[in-house]
Amino acid sequence: MNMPDWTSFSDDPNNREAKAAVRAWLPIARRIHNDVDLLGFIDQLVRGQRVLDIGVVSHSARYFDRSDWRHGRIASAASYCLGLDILTSLVEELNTRGFNVRCVDATSDEDLGERFDVVFIGDVVEHVNNPVGLLAFAGRHLAPGGRLYATTPNPFSRKFFRQFHRNNGALVANLDHVAWITPTLAMELARRAGLNLTAYHLVKRFSPLMRHFKSLAWRFTPPEYSFPDYVYEFARRD
Repeated sequence: MNMPDWTSFSDDPNNREAKAAVRAWLPIARRIHNDVDLLGFIDQLVRGQRVLDIGVVSHSARYFDRSDWRHGRIASAASYCLGLDILTSLVEELNTRGFNVRCVDATSDEDLGERFDVVFIGDVVEHVNNPVGLLAFAGRHLAPGGRLYATTPNPFSRKFFRQFHRNNGALVANLDHVAWITPTLAMELARRAGLNLTAYHLVKRFSPLMRHFKSLAWRFTPPEYSFPDYVYEFARRD
């Protein structure tokens, strides 16, 4: 079942039939992965693939030597990997370390001249001024049948709820964020960028006992409460 397009129902984004179609589709699009951590899940997505990794620096050079630095893991698992970032000096440092990285604005109209099986955008979409441009850039570089994955924090998780509650309603998240990207917002960003949202993944490793407990709890509460991140999966619109 394809992502519903609200504009096929009405020119009113509050149209009842359009909203009903979205509500029916979202549970179908949800994928729960409760036996792997996020880095392990990303490893599975990129292993043996041609990968474009957007936003590789992760804010600071202090991450480059850490075992959980995402671009290091992705570059090791992929058959070929090109990384992009806009921080010139840190891109240059990564190239001196042997990484294949370019300084490119991934919200621009630039075409890199390459196509990829997987485009990965790790916690970037909530930072940029032009998220539609970011997704359009990424989609432009997908090979036929390729997939785009974007990770972003889940504002509905217990992690953020606890901060919200503890600070009397004043949730202070990453100060460079400009948006929370919820599933319906991801759908609209996809529509405007000429993509389809094909699935959204909830990823976190739980112990076997906790997996059993959670499976019971999710009969009464949304699974989203238990997962700190979304991983949105997009494909080019045919």
